[in-house]
Amino acid sequence: DGQLFDMVADPGQTRDAAAQHPEVAARLRRAAQEWGREVLPLVGEDDRPFPVGHSKTTLLPARDGVEALDYGEFGSGYPPLRQTITHILASQGIQASPDQVLITSGSQQGIALVCQVLLKPGDTILVESPTYNLALELFRSLGLKILGVPVDEQGMKVETLEPLLQKWHPRLIYTIPNFQNPTGVCLSNARRRMLLELARRYNVPILEDDYAGDLRYEGRALPAIKALDQSGDVIYTGTFSKMLMPGLRLGFLIASGPIFYRLLSEKWVTDFTTSTLIQRTLEEYVSLGRYQTHLRRSCRLHLIRRDAMLNAIRRHLPREVHFEVPQGGLYLWLRLPEGLSALQLLLPALQAGVEFTPGSWFFPNPTEGERYLRLNFATQPPDRIEEGIRRLGEVMRRALPAPR
Repeated sequence: DGQLFDMVADPGQTRDAAAQHPEVAARLRRAAQEWGREVLPLVGEDDRPFPVGHSKTTLLPARDGVEALDYGEFGSGYPPLRQTITHILASQGIQASPDQVLITSGSQQGIALVCQVLLKPGDTILVESPTYNLALELFRSLGLKILGVPVDEQGMKVETLEPLLQKWHPRLIYTIPNFQNPTGVCLSNARRRMLLELARRYNVPILEDDYAGDLRYEGRALPAIKALDQSGDVIYTGTFSKMLMPGLRLGFLIASGPIFYRLLSEKWVTDFTTSTLIQRTLEEYVSLGRYQTHLRRSCRLHLIRRDAMLNAIRRHLPREVHFEVPQGGLYLWLRLPEGLSALQLLLPALQAGVEFTPGSWFFPNPTEGERYLRLNFATQPPDRIEEGIRRLGEVMRRALPAPR
């Protein structure tokens, strides 16, 4: 058991990066099962309303014939899908032409392509702290220096940025302005404009990761940073995986000028092209109006699940647990009471049959975030959310230091 915990306690061993560390996930579940408990994952495994059954022959028109099985448009992607993406983005205020759209195999590939084109080992990248854990793993694997900027309830604290830009001369700013992963907060409109102005002033490109911008349940939508960009300083990446199905692995980049062609070249030598069959199927699905219908249904369902988790937290977790209520996205970010460590809770929680993601895995400095954890409310129906949070509450109360 000690060896298992040591593997979990290493901030580099990301639980939800099963592709990187499948042995960790398997051993964690075995440890829980030895205690005779069903594991309720509140991390990333899905019971979401994916559109199973829609990809029928009606979505693979006979007119496409063998072209649907060929390589298609080398590198950049299926032209009708790229056109469709520009229509979706236009409704969000982003003006782009199809020749600025590069189809990728998920947004993770988009992030990797941008880093491979713009950065070299030893370069500095500026990120939110905390931020998306698999982006951090990617940046580390590329030998980048990662500089974290604190996050509050209005997103990245952009007003602290200028001294960092002056001192460290970062080559890229990576940000998740909508429903930030893991905190769930949105970057305020004022900070979006301030960030863009600073990036222009110091000639630093921005990579805007909008992985779940469409998953808004409450409040008014904020303009994408890309929608405010008049100079091509912002590279925008989005994905269909979160809204449709994780296994779809289809995303896109929006860029212009020489950077676009460098990204296209890197994409071509990396995997040649993203599946033409999947691109054509998705384009047909969106053009028939099914994507927007599915998105509305998903937002209704996720709102129910978010509220179920919030209510369960208020009922079952210690009162000292702090959280903000996200207006969309997939995640809740909890701050634990003094004396509790998320990493130390991880194995007891698994033995009780519930999973979460420790907060330290989301920080550039892995010694930070000990008192934080992330929960995914999109993955389970309300009754299982209730039971999972109840079990987690029992684990927390047993671990709380005795009052003096």
